[in-house]
Amino acid sequence: MRRALVAVAGIAGTMLVLAAGAGAAAGPPFPDARLQGTFQLAGRVTAAHAVRGEHVGQTLARLWSFSSTCPSGQCAQVALVRSRGAASDALTLTRTGPGRYSGSGSFFLPLSCAGRVYAQGEKVPFTISVRITLAVPFGAQSVATRVSATYVNRRRINRTPCVAALGHDAASYHGHLAPT
Repeated sequence: MRRALVAVAGIAGTMLVLAAGAGAAAGPPFPDARLQGTFQLAGRVTAAHAVRGEHVGQTLARLWSFSSTCPSGQCAQVALVRSRGAASDALTLTRTGPGRYSGSGSFFLPLSCAGRVYAQGEKVPFTISVRITLAVPFGAQSVATRVSATYVNRRRINRTPCVAALGHDAASYHGHLAPT
């Protein structure tokens, strides 16, 4: 009886290893989906250190518009215009793998120093990563209908003559293609 249980456990273990290997070999579920259109994203602040008006756990609603730079399929690059509060940013995302894109950019914020406000007193470099999480067939190709994304700002740069310790922030997002 004990020998039979060991044999069954060994077979089950082998089946788990084979199943895990088969899953890894299958690749991403949407390797050719096109990232195009405006997406409604819900987000959550995951890090906020010394950033006015932000706190960890805060929820966000954003619109991000993707424009593919090639005629069909997954492009090597995708243009992104993203809203952030009362402003927006434009940057180019580069394909990092099937259904995955990443890019970096920066924006400026006003910063007060010695009674003067510097319009571009604080530079905020950031990185955005996007992953297609759902796609649907559309003609001969598939189109992304859901995405997940991250925004990370590791540090802010003081561009004023005053000494200031600036913060950093990060957020994670998920959302769907907005109806047109």
